Parts: sequence; structure tokens; C-alpha cells
Amino acid sequence: MSGHSPMVSLRIPEDHLLAIDQRVGFDGMRNRSDVIRDAVRRLLEQPLIGHGEKIQVNLGPELTILMRDFCKIHAESPETILKFAARDYIRRESIEGMSVTRLLQKRMDELSARFDDDSNAQR
Repeated sequence: MSGHSPMVSLRIPEDHLLAIDQRVGFDGMRNRSDVIRDAVRRLLEQPLIGHGEKIQVNLGPELTILMRDFCKIHAESPETILKFAARDYIRRESIEGMSVTRLLQKRMDELSARFDDDSNAQR
């Protein structure tokens, strides 16, 4: 970090402070200030969203490891990966759902065309 940075005081819960202390020494974090600056930087890099819901997902141990490795390789955040995955899943299911609905409607139209509505007799 270059230049002079103003000092800011803040109060945080003790459990958060303990979690911050656990991160000191990892990823080049030399002290609490480095950890907090990194957290603030990451927060400010995220776009402001007027609406939207934050959802926490427990990925389980296996998927957590896969996600961590994938994010390192592709330099993406888990949030970005999950947003793309959700969007793709919803799009795919919607397309497949629409296809099934269209196929069912087409089949119903074919059956209706083959039978007379009054007598249920085949035409």
C-alpha cells in the first residue's frame, strides 16, 4: 500500500476479531490491518445491487475443495461462479421445461385432430 492512509477506529465483535487473527499470516496478510483492508477492498469491488438476495449455500467438503481449486485456476470468486451456474441452470431448465410443454401441447393437438369432439370416434 502506497501513500498515507487515514486511521479509522471501529468496533467489531470478538468472534470477528478472532477470525481476523486466524487470517493473519495467510495470503501475504501481515497483520489485522492487512486483513481488514483486503476485506474492505473486496467489498468495494462488488457492484452495488439495488435488489437481490444473498443466499448462503453449504457446498459440503468435496464441492468446497472443487470450488476453491476452480476459483484459483480461473481467478474468479465463488459468488461469480455460483451466479453463472444458477443462471445457466435456470435457463436450461426453462428451455427444457418449455420444450416438454410444447411437445405435450403438440401431442394433445394431434390427438384432438384425430377424434371427433362429439362422438369420440376416430375421424
